[in-house]
Amino acid sequence: MGKKAKISKNKKRKIIIFAISISFVVCCVVVGLILGFLAKIDYILIDNPKYEVNTENTTATLFEEIKTGTLIDENAMIDTSSIGDKNQTVTITSKLGTQRIIDIPYSVVDTTPPTINGDDILTFRIDEEKDILSHYQADDNSLQDVEFFIEGEYNLEKIGDYDIRIVARDESGNESIKEIRLSIIPSPQSAGVSSVAKNPYYIEVNRKQNVVIVYSLDKNGNYTNIAKTFVSSTGAPNSVTPLGTFTVSDRYDTLFLVGNVWGHYAVRINGPYYFHSVPYFSKGSPSWDNLEYLEYNKLGNGASAGCVRLAAIDAKWIYDNILPGTTVKIYDSDELPQGVVKPTAIKIDENDSRRGWDPTDPDPSNPWR
Repeated sequence: MGKKAKISKNKKRKIIIFAISISFVVCCVVVGLILGFLAKIDYILIDNPKYEVNTENTTATLFEEIKTGTLIDENAMIDTSSIGDKNQTVTITSKLGTQRIIDIPYSVVDTTPPTINGDDILTFRIDEEKDILSHYQADDNSLQDVEFFIEGEYNLEKIGDYDIRIVARDESGNESIKEIRLSIIPSPQSAGVSSVAKNPYYIEVNRKQNVVIVYSLDKNGNYTNIAKTFVSSTGAPNSVTPLGTFTVSDRYDTLFLVGNVWGHYAVRINGPYYFHSVPYFSKGSPSWDNLEYLEYNKLGNGASAGCVRLAAIDAKWIYDNILPGTTVKIYDSDELPQGVVKPTAIKIDENDSRRGWDPTDPDPSNPWR
């Protein structure tokens, strides 16, 4: 029979010690790996970050990705108050709590052109002081002064219409251009004097103010006396009343209008554009008692399909007194002539039983009378 191998106690002790050593080393390696992972901070920065001046951006936007770690104060704002090269200091903390402080360069630029605010059509009387650029302003993200100048040919001392451009340039050289129509119109004294005998009146329509001004002749034969002022509704934003100088022609007591509605006391200004009453849903037969009263309440504001709407009493005055051949000038201006105050119209309550009637209609049947 064979003999059983015997392991000495000393040898057993060595094996146990070796096993413990191996286990300790393995534990240390594992702990080290875990600690290394927890302490790791890994990220990718944005390549050459650039920001528009005076825009809001956080420190997080400086990074394409943070793979491991947490950005402290990631919602902190980057300084973009001025143009130039800058640095942003950020802190990233690991899961273990260790921190890394990074200084990141970035640039603040201005590539956004200014925004020009002002009218598309600018009108001056021939006899008034004229400062075109004072009617325009510009907003720019740099918050610095913007340079204004005018391009195009025009003559402030000659009646006519001129197509010019308003140019705004910021400190970085970004430009915006606004194309406008400059209109130099006659003064009342210089308008249409040659037709004194036939046309005792001259009419101006300030489209922007929605006011109609009727001038009569003075003792020198000039249109300087303000005879009438009417509140009106010219074209709504998508239905523009034409600008220019026109001659009144034919007239109609009743006129079928765009939108399947009817106008009263219509006088043609030019082509399809008339002075007329606020529309009615139906033709007056015999009474004009079906008024679009919500449209009536818009007098003083742009609301028509291009015609010049008036209260019935005002439309009737033009119908009765303005002769064919009378000059009508339609223009835009922020201001009314000296001595002219914009009239106001009665507001009709939609619950008022009289709402189908124009409050100014001279018809004896009018319940407003």
